[in-house]
Amino acid sequence: MDYFSGVGSDEQGYCGYVMYSGGKAVGFLGLLFSQRVIQGKEVKFCNISSWLVKKEYRRQSLSLLFPVLELHNHTITVLTCNANSYYITKKLGFTDLEFGQRVILPIPRFPALISTNSIMINDPEIEQKLEGVPLKIYRDHQGLKCFHIIINSPQGMCYLVGTRTYKKKLPLAHIHYISDHKNFVYHIVRLSGRLCWRMKVAGFMLDERLLQGEKVFPSMYLKLPYPRVYKSDMLKKEEVDLLYSEYQVLNL
Repeated sequence: MDYFSGVGSDEQGYCGYVMYSGGKAVGFLGLLFSQRVIQGKEVKFCNISSWLVKKEYRRQSLSLLFPVLELHNHTITVLTCNANSYYITKKLGFTDLEFGQRVILPIPRFPALISTNSIMINDPEIEQKLEGVPLKIYRDHQGLKCFHIIINSPQGMCYLVGTRTYKKKLPLAHIHYISDHKNFVYHIVRLSGRLCWRMKVAGFMLDERLLQGEKVFPSMYLKLPYPRVYKSDMLKKEEVDLLYSEYQVLNL
């Protein structure tokens, strides 16, 4: 089954594990595999997208997870933990990836109104502006309900991928990937009002680590219900984003 164009279930050839009892499915662990280039390194990912087990079989639920822990050459992510999955993965050696998100609020700025910066949102010509890793990301995420943004300026180009979401009934642009975090911070404080107006959202939301320590004003911090976690011998947490996950497949 192909979720991402050209990616699907990776060379693994499967997208999860099912637990059966008496010929009936009683549990499921959903997996999304991908292979990416991160900071010049080829990295295999396994994203645990869902973990569902009927109540009376939950004592055996770890049998679904144990095979995933044998994927020693993969970076394993759990991006939407609940109380049980967070407790179990931490006991099994997973590392905290993210505790909260930053919501960036729009403020109209006069320089933005006369700016010569070029903004492209879901424009078919975006593909022609990209190359290398960003181009592969763009092509892999076609057919999903993602937005794709390019901001061009004398400072350089920044490419963003995300989905539309809601917090307390307010529409927000949830950013999953930033090609250049320094350019993003430079642009977002100047163009947030213009971008929000064009996208019809109240602000932008992204994981705090994606800013890599950069400060953005005005903004507010929202704590996640449960932290995201990951297990990797290759990547630092700042190198792990939200692409190739349930956020795009399920349009979270």
